[in-house]
Amino acid sequence: MTRRITMQAAAAYWAKITGTPRPHRGTLIRWATKGVRGVRLVAEPIAGRWYTTSDAIEDFHRRMPRPAMTCSDPTVFTTRAAQVERAVGELDQMLARRPAGRRAN
Repeated sequence: MTRRITMQAAAAYWAKITGTPRPHRGTLIRWATKGVRGVRLVAEPIAGRWYTTSDAIEDFHRRMPRPAMTCSDPTVFTTRAAQVERAVGELDQMLARRPAGRRAN
């Protein structure tokens, strides 16, 4: 049988296994009640306090959806950077053509 842990301890365990900053215990409660893209953390309230298990944390981490911003093609980011650079250049030209004494309304 796996031992129950508080959400405070679960937050510390999450930080340990993921290498990310410790989430607030309220975040873990939200993961248990609302889930993340359809995946919920197994937890239960007992006498007004929420508890989960280390196994449940590991299972949630394994099932949690990965970020959608994964792209192995570096040209996508290079192209976007070039678009931004062009837009900044165009704005600089527009500002340079404005009369010096004129204020924007």
